Amino acid sequence: MAMSDIPLHPMQLPAPIGWWPMAPGWWFLIIFSVMGIGCLMWWLRRRYADPRRYALAELEQIKQRYNDSENQSALLASCNILLKRTALTLLPRHNVAALSGDAWLAFLMQNSKGCQQDSLQCLADGPYRPNIECDAAYLLAGCCQWLKTAGKGKPNDV
Repeated sequence: MAMSDIPLHPMQLPAPIGWWPMAPGWWFLIIFSVMGIGCLMWWLRRRYADPRRYALAELEQIKQRYNDSENQSALLASCNILLKRTALTLLPRHNVAALSGDAWLAFLMQNSKGCQQDSLQCLADGPYRPNIECDAAYLLAGCCQWLKTAGKGKPNDV
C-alpha cells in the first residue's frame, strides 16, 4: 500500500490567538496609563490656571508702567487693586471684601509667608492720600512676595 492511499485528513491548525479577551497585564497597563494621563492633565491644569501666575504677570506690567511714568499714586492704586483682586480670588470673599487701611494690611500679613510688613505699609493708607512717598522697588518686591505665597495653606480670619 502506498502512502497516498492512506485516508488521512488534512492537518488541523489551531485558530489564531485573538486579542480579546485581553490578558490581565494589558488591563493593568491600560488602567495605569489612563490614571497617569488623568493625573498629568489635572496637575497641568492646576499649575497653569493658578491665579497667582496671572497676578505676577500683571505685576510685571504694573512695574513697566511705573518705570515709564514714575507715578507713585498710580503704582500704589494698581498694586492695591491687584492684591485685592487676587485675595478675592484665592480666599473667602467675606474675609477680604470689606477690608481697608490697617485691617487690610493685617490681613495681607496674616495670609502670606515671608512678606515684610514695612514693604506693604504704604498700602494701608497710601491709596487715600493725594501725595505719598514710598519706596517703589520695596513695594513691588513686597507685592511679589505676597502674590507668590498668598492663599497657600489655611486662610486666616481677620
